[in-house]
Amino acid sequence: MADLESAYPVPAGRADRPGGPPEDWEAPRERWLSTAVRPAFGPRSVLLEVATRLLTPAILTFSVFLLVSGHDRPGGGFAGGLVASMAYVLRYIAGGRHELAAGIPMQPNRLLALGLLLAGGTASAPLLFGRPVLEVVSYTAVLPLFGKVKFASYLLFESGVFLIVVGLVLSVVAALGARMEAEEYEARERGGAWGPEEGGAA
Repeated sequence: MADLESAYPVPAGRADRPGGPPEDWEAPRERWLSTAVRPAFGPRSVLLEVATRLLTPAILTFSVFLLVSGHDRPGGGFAGGLVASMAYVLRYIAGGRHELAAGIPMQPNRLLALGLLLAGGTASAPLLFGRPVLEVVSYTAVLPLFGKVKFASYLLFESGVFLIVVGLVLSVVAALGARMEAEEYEARERGGAWGPEEGGAA
């Protein structure tokens, strides 16, 4: 028995439980997310991490499609913003606030401010020229490979709504999840079974 223990030493922090496998034997060895910290709620899940990595680009692409096509079809800035927010909520569930911070381009409050500025500026800009509020100005250009492409001012307004929705949802997620995440971390510290990291990068 001593020869086996010396030939196959147990790594630090992975001591076997009596009659069972190591505590973190189910933890994925690969790092599929941007951060290497353990998620806020529960143990790491390789299935959730892989799904998050694969689905996030597709969800964000679909949200942009809804944003661009929403004026003439179902969608728009509100629907696109909700879909994009779900991608970031998925990242938060998979990796906690560290993963969420690594995935968003700026803080949620700044997204809200930028969206309000863009939407409000686009809506009130026609007043400078004596035109009514929210008047649409369009321009059609001929681009290589794409042919005729129509650019309209409503797209800027919808982009502002898009940023407002994303910033608002992320602010709510951060506010509601902060206390729960703190309680989860305190419970880990008291239990001592898991550290702040598990698995780690390969």
